[in-house]
Amino acid sequence: MHSTVTKKGQTTIPRQIRKALRIKPGDRLEYGIEGTCATIRVHHGAGALAGVLSSKKGKGLSFARIRKAAAAAARRRASAK
Repeated sequence: MHSTVTKKGQTTIPRQIRKALRIKPGDRLEYGIEGTCATIRVHHGAGALAGVLSSKKGKGLSFARIRKAAAAAARRRASAK
C-alpha cells in the first residue's frame, strides 16, 4: 500500500490501514521515528467513549478514573481482534 504526499505535506491514509487501526475522524495520530522507519500511534477521540459515560457504572467516578477505564476497554477490544 502507498499514498502520495501533497505540496502541503498531506496524504490520505489507505482504507485498509484506517480499518485495521480503527482510525476515525477526530482521532489524533502520534508519529515517531525509529532509524529509517516511522511509526504511527492512534489516540482515539472522544467518539471512543460513546456509551461508556451513558451508563450508571461510572457514576461517582472521577474523570481520570473514567478515562483509565475507557483506555483499558479500548485495549481489550483491540486485543480481541
